[in-house]
Amino acid sequence: QAAVAAWACLVICTHGYQGVDVTNLASSWRNGLALCALIHRQKPELIDYDSLNEEDVAGNNQLAFDVAEREFGIQPVTTGKEMAADSQPDKLLMVLYLSKFYEAFRNSPANKGQLLPHRTTKILT
Repeated sequence: QAAVAAWACLVICTHGYQGVDVTNLASSWRNGLALCALIHRQKPELIDYDSLNEEDVAGNNQLAFDVAEREFGIQPVTTGKEMAADSQPDKLLMVLYLSKFYEAFRNSPANKGQLLPHRTTKILT
């Protein structure tokens, strides 16, 4: 779990995405901005990140789920409405979903030097 979270944070946290503060595998992903940032970091043309509204939890998540499925073949593990209804996403579902992004993006030029760490300690657990 920690390794997947560390990879996702490495990909997006160091690029100054407004409203994104990944500190865990649950509430940090709820508003959908981190998922949209993850996609935007790989292919900026797919999501207009600056137009997103932090308050539109269902819309942000559904956008990320739809784009990830259409462009990368990553099946959603829930819906935008379900993400908005839950106070915190299920941690195991997020690990599963984020690991699919890692598999899809690991050979991307945007990820050069940002492979999944073999060892992580006390990172986002």
